Amino acid sequence: MRSFVTDIDNTIADTGNRILRSLEEIERVEVFEKTADRYGGFGDYLDGKEEEEFWRLFLSNRFLHLDEPARGAAELLRKINRKGVEIIYLTGRHEERGDSMRSGTESWLGRHNFPSPEDTGVKLFMKPRRKMEDRQFKLAKLRDEFSGKLEPGEVIGVGDHPNDALVYNQVGIRPILLKWSNLFSNRELESSVSGVTIIEGWKGLEKELSDSINHTQ
Repeated sequence: MRSFVTDIDNTIADTGNRILRSLEEIERVEVFEKTADRYGGFGDYLDGKEEEEFWRLFLSNRFLHLDEPARGAAELLRKINRKGVEIIYLTGRHEERGDSMRSGTESWLGRHNFPSPEDTGVKLFMKPRRKMEDRQFKLAKLRDEFSGKLEPGEVIGVGDHPNDALVYNQVGIRPILLKWSNLFSNRELESSVSGVTIIEGWKGLEKELSDSINHTQ
């Protein structure tokens, strides 16, 4: 294994508390329970101004500290980084000038003992604009990063969204999706791309990758 690519939200970070606090701020906390078992859906219950304010709060540094780290994620990323595997955080969070989530993201990673983007062999790629489509950004960034043909298993990509698997697959990266709560059904995850691996949690991921990790020098 040469590189390990991972999403952040709902992959290494549980955003539930940030969602709840953002809804509390706009006095629509009841929407949390109505959307807790599916991906998105806030527009079904919030009017235009409420939804805009919700996303402004959620996609900011203000409540990032409330995110909970996924159990076992930091330990596994540190372990494979020590073996010389490059860690790439590839996230739909943005770093637009005057409206950037980078400082809060880096602070959160450090607070929870994840490999730091300041360290050798660790990168953090964020969207240059808030409104840029996540899939478009991730695909372009990975194509820039891995311009040549990849050998099977050379790069592994982990995420929670079917689009993550689709993007990884298009670049030649082995796609792995984490089953995160009930946001997506197994059928939705499995139908993302042919050959995707579905894993329950980071401990399961470590077991799945044990051979690759052990053979990495």
